[in-house]
Amino acid sequence: MQENFYLGSDFDVTSDQPINFIETRIHDLSPFSAHEVEIEGVVYKTAEHAYHVLRMVPEVRSAIAAATSPLNAWRAAQEAKDQGQLLPDHDKDALMEKIFRAKLEQHDDVRRVLKLTKDRELLKVFNLDYYWGTGADGSGENKMGKLWMKLRDELQ
Repeated sequence: MQENFYLGSDFDVTSDQPINFIETRIHDLSPFSAHEVEIEGVVYKTAEHAYHVLRMVPEVRSAIAAATSPLNAWRAAQEAKDQGQLLPDHDKDALMEKIFRAKLEQHDDVRRVLKLTKDRELLKVFNLDYYWGTGADGSGENKMGKLWMKLRDELQ
């Protein structure tokens, strides 16, 4: 597993340049945001936790659910996936939609933020993720951005 996955492929660990990091209200749309989400009577620490727990076989779910951060939930899920613990019939798009719908219904602040984006395109800019994000060159599928735009259209 690549340790700097979430730093991005262009992150230079040898650089002495300042590192900019920002937190905006738009972060509320991230599966990593600090919003618990309840799915079928079970409360997950974040949408990221829920996504990875619900796509794995039951035997490994508790370890992922107990992860101390969304990144650690992702790491535990990658390990489980590498060991063949992924549910064979899971639909990751339907699962993420179910989780984001729950997050949207359960958190007024997330609804407010999503509405504030009006009709602007939403992009999950992440240079290593060509499925949920835009990828490094912008050619990614941006499934997460498209999902949020679909849910936003339903709110209006």
